[in-house]
Amino acid sequence: MKYSLGWRIGCEIVTVESSLADRWFRVDQALAECCGSDALIWDCFDPLTPNLDARPVTEGGRAAAWFVRTGAFDAVLRHYRRGGLVAKFIKNYYFWTGFTHTRSCQEFELLQILWRFGLPVPRPLGAAAWRHGLIYRAALLTQRIPHAKPLAQCTDLDTWRRAGAVIADMHRMGVWHADLNVYNVLIDDQAKVWLIDFDRGRLVAFLTPAQRARNLSRLLRSLKKLCLTQQHSYWSALREGYQEQWLAPELLE
Repeated sequence: MKYSLGWRIGCEIVTVESSLADRWFRVDQALAECCGSDALIWDCFDPLTPNLDARPVTEGGRAAAWFVRTGAFDAVLRHYRRGGLVAKFIKNYYFWTGFTHTRSCQEFELLQILWRFGLPVPRPLGAAAWRHGLIYRAALLTQRIPHAKPLAQCTDLDTWRRAGAVIADMHRMGVWHADLNVYNVLIDDQAKVWLIDFDRGRLVAFLTPAQRARNLSRLLRSLKKLCLTQQHSYWSALREGYQEQWLAPELLE
């Protein structure tokens, strides 16, 4: 077994990593200290662990996420599942090219950067992968956002405007969200907007107008699927908030 510690410059995040012949994890040091051993850390990634008191997340996703309790953290455990036509044949396996290239590790690393620089995303707690020859399964742990509901359930126009502003901040950072939809934007009980599910997301030097437009178009499609009577008002408010934040003079200096 091997261990390594990794620091981000000027960041409070410290990660602990462990690997065996067929499995790897990388976790926030705070979670590692709560668990106290590798075995208990691995239990955090298994929804069948009794102490986790795992409860399925019923909205959004692909029925592979649970609300869990891990030490001092209320968290969300997500096991990666395929979508589209491939999912009919292979539900939760991906080709192995090394732990740092797994879906879970890459999302964990991206979330660390975004959380470090203040974008409202869940605190990343851990990533794990299980190798089976040339393929692997993966899981991710993030801190749960308390009392949150998806933007899809929000009727307040000001909240939709603020959601647009947060998305503009994300794009300004050069972040591409691969599945931006009204269930991956959350609102907590303090009316704060959060962004979740950065699987296959990426950080680039600059997002082109076309890339930003495609991200927003995906969000609009998800809104239209809800068939809400006020969807035009919601979308207008979100676009207004987005454009105001994107063109804010103090952010362009």
